[in-house]
Amino acid sequence: MRSKLFIMLKSPHEFTGMDLVRSIGAGSSTAAILFEDAVIFAANAKKGQELQSAVKEVFVMKDDWEARGLPLVMPGFKLIDYPEAVDLIMERYDQTITV
Repeated sequence: MRSKLFIMLKSPHEFTGMDLVRSIGAGSSTAAILFEDAVIFAANAKKGQELQSAVKEVFVMKDDWEARGLPLVMPGFKLIDYPEAVDLIMERYDQTITV
């Protein structure tokens, strides 16, 4: 089973591809890294839970989170820095998919 890491950039209000994430990730070990405005998923309870139901792990770029002045990250989301993001992309997952 190939592991898949979804790289997400759009806010939950702009992103319309959750069905695509579920479809591509079916039967795989999956995760998502939230960059840029996608970090808002970790502050929006409804959209955050929807994302958590589509992938097994969710990582949030700490710099992007802090730049937006958002409150505490919802449970189940993990703040990471750039070295950890590189490790996830290059070492821990077989495939990366930008959605």
